[in-house]
Amino acid sequence: MKRRRRARGLVRTLLGGVVLGFVASVTVIAAVYDAETSRPTPTPLGLSFVRTGAYLTRFESWGAPSVHPVVLIHGAFESVDYWKPVATLLSRTMHVEAYDLEGYGYTQRVGPYNASTLATQLYDFIRARHLNHPVLVGHSLGAGVIARFVLAYPHVAAGIVFLDGDGLSSVYPGTTLLPWIPHLYETALYRYAVRNDSLVATIFRAACGPHCPVLTPAVLSMVQRPFEVAGAQSALFEYAEKPLVGVSVAQLREVGRFAIPTRVIFGADDNVYPSSTPRLTALRLGAPAPEIIAGAAHLTLWTNPGAVATAISRLVATLP
Repeated sequence: MKRRRRARGLVRTLLGGVVLGFVASVTVIAAVYDAETSRPTPTPLGLSFVRTGAYLTRFESWGAPSVHPVVLIHGAFESVDYWKPVATLLSRTMHVEAYDLEGYGYTQRVGPYNASTLATQLYDFIRARHLNHPVLVGHSLGAGVIARFVLAYPHVAAGIVFLDGDGLSSVYPGTTLLPWIPHLYETALYRYAVRNDSLVATIFRAACGPHCPVLTPAVLSMVQRPFEVAGAQSALFEYAEKPLVGVSVAQLREVGRFAIPTRVIFGADDNVYPSSTPRLTALRLGAPAPEIIAGAAHLTLWTNPGAVATAISRLVATLP
């Protein structure tokens, strides 16, 4: 019996040593990787910024002044650049502006990062850019930003469009575990993920769907670079630890009661939301039947810019 106990004790000691050695090795590797990748990527030169409250918001504008300018609001993990194909088409007949949400793209990372500050940023942007009676178009998370904005400022928008988004708040799976990850490991994992071309390309193609245009090095850089600038990591993790930006079902119905001309647009093969989401979203907003873009997945603004621009133009044409 004594020999068995000694053997078990020896095995436990050895296993403990192996585990401690593994943890120590991983910690050293993470520390070295963090040190080697500590320098952030600089913001590209030649970008346009406007002051929104305490920080500068990056934006782009297209087209001549129009009665109802269109403001494009991107989704999570995106930036102004995702809107360029749609904006270029819309600008033939109307004025278009797009901006980087706080915590994304090249807008200054200041914080705090939450739904209320994003609604305030949109209001400050509209005022700073002197955009009267705008039509607001939000992609994915951007729809949630619009919902929050309308509840806070119900008499600003002349029209709203939910593109590939239901405007509802939800919780990311597994995000409750994030605060328990040591910062050293968190940093190493984040930097490895955003700088891994193959991983980023795989995730982008999955969202883009089977009809995604060729992912060139320039497009890959467009996706990756905003996540490598100073403050990007802390902003992303602060967002991830909170519910997804949006409103409740009851609040979404309240948005609909303001009777703002509204359209709901989704890709037929959207791989983020259930197939019932477009119909339910339109119903809750009191909007006409949703417009479904055949063959499109979750990034309709990138894969089907013509169809998206046409749908937005149809709404604008109905406004006084």
